[in-house]
Amino acid sequence: MERHGHAIVAAAFLLLLGCGAVFVAWWMQSGTPQTKTYRILSDSSVAGLSVDARVKYKGVDVGSVREIKLDPGDPRLILIRITLVAEAPVTHATYAEIAKAGLTGASYLALREDEGGAAPLQTSDEDPARIPFHRSLMSKLETSGEQLIGEGEDIGKRLKELLDPENRHHVSALLAHLDTASERFAAMEQAAMPAIRQLPALTKQAKQALAESRTVLKRAAQDAESLRGLSQEISNATDQVQHHTLPRLDQLLRGLDRTATNLDKLARELRRNPQSVLFGGPSPPPGPGEPGFQTPTESYR
Repeated sequence: MERHGHAIVAAAFLLLLGCGAVFVAWWMQSGTPQTKTYRILSDSSVAGLSVDARVKYKGVDVGSVREIKLDPGDPRLILIRITLVAEAPVTHATYAEIAKAGLTGASYLALREDEGGAAPLQTSDEDPARIPFHRSLMSKLETSGEQLIGEGEDIGKRLKELLDPENRHHVSALLAHLDTASERFAAMEQAAMPAIRQLPALTKQAKQALAESRTVLKRAAQDAESLRGLSQEISNATDQVQHHTLPRLDQLLRGLDRTATNLDKLARELRRNPQSVLFGGPSPPPGPGEPGFQTPTESYR
């Protein structure tokens, strides 16, 4: 009987212990928040970001960084694994960047929204979805600063090469030439000042000359009109001379030519036989049938 009592107590204890274990498991499961896992791949430095760093969405804590390592598929990339609360609004337009809490604060991972689809980004613990990574403003400024420093060093080297002794001598000579040119320019300016002061008077004279030239041009136009009338009269006179005077003059010249020819014949006759002026000229030889006519054959005999 006593043995049966111990068995009943032991069974009750085991039953209570099992119920308590089930209750504790249920309580721990219900008290643990639901989470979701994502991965981020970065091709730039993630210096300052560490495991357990906070993940914030618009300044609100929504998770933490669980792992940072080289991507097994491409060691040139950095794999960041994060765990977020279930209600974190991760969409296809969400991207991540490293931010700082103040200028010197700890680094954390900030989730931001870009332009794009607002559909939720589905993920799982076995195959976490990828959230794009953007370089932060500080990272861009750091890279730009390094580039500016490199360019500044390059400029410094070029300036050093430019300012070697030979080039410094050339620069000094150039400055001396510029100084001389400035002095000459000042002298030219002083010499040109009297002419510059006379410009108003010269402008006034030029205006007067322009007015006079307009008057002269007007008169010239009138004279040209008169010349056109005179030219018409000359053309009419030329036609008159060409069609009336010249033919008559030609006839007169022909008559004078014939007269001159006759006078020349008369002069030669007078030189050959001057007495013909008093006694007349010799009688012409008798013709055929007239007394004293001789044939050419008889005359030769």
